Amino acid sequence: MEQSDQSLAEGAIPNRYVAFCDVLGFSHAVENHFEATIRLYKEFQKRISDWPFPEKANISVYSDSILIVCDELPPLLYAVQSLWFATLAQNWLIRGGIAYGKYWEDRSNGNLFVVSDALVRAVRLESTVKVPGVVLSSEVEVPLAAWVARFRDGPFSAPLLHFDGLNVVNPFNPYWFASARMRVVQLRDQFPQHSAKYEWFLKMSDQVAAHEPLVPDSVIKELLARGIIENIREKRE
Repeated sequence: MEQSDQSLAEGAIPNRYVAFCDVLGFSHAVENHFEATIRLYKEFQKRISDWPFPEKANISVYSDSILIVCDELPPLLYAVQSLWFATLAQNWLIRGGIAYGKYWEDRSNGNLFVVSDALVRAVRLESTVKVPGVVLSSEVEVPLAAWVARFRDGPFSAPLLHFDGLNVVNPFNPYWFASARMRVVQLRDQFPQHSAKYEWFLKMSDQVAAHEPLVPDSVIKELLARGIIENIREKRE
């Protein structure tokens, strides 16, 4: 992902998808339980290093902040889903924003320099998100295929969920639902002062379990108008 000074001078700075995520409660844990947090963080580091993230997704971790950059949206969404697995396995939740725009970086001598309007918007969006979710910015155009997956493969396999008026990355997968929900219930009971955030996550999981569409109404209308949903149903039958 390195861009030369020549490409910068020519204005050939590419557009990329940028996800900026924050591990909730990490700073408090560092300040109050430093040694225990270091042990958990080393486990998290190993899990991130060993996990088969998409090759197209470039991932950088700075303490409790995670930056993911990709040319395409689907691999980025998969990378964030993988990040959800890695953090939930540590009993951590994440919050974040995904934006699309200009992205320039230079990696040299072990340093990373970044200038990106997409990163600025992703960071700004993350700061406004009050729930444990990774939210897509309004300028991110979601391809129909991302929503079709919900009807073709079920809610556990959909990369995105539309919940509470937000397009969020699906934190679940077919093999990681009951355990994820159980962990969040335990966190809610352990930290009742943050119960509202945990309840938001659990309400979303209830709708996933109930096989609610969790797709924008406008998208459902378009899929019906194109006959896509009916074709999927016919193939199943």
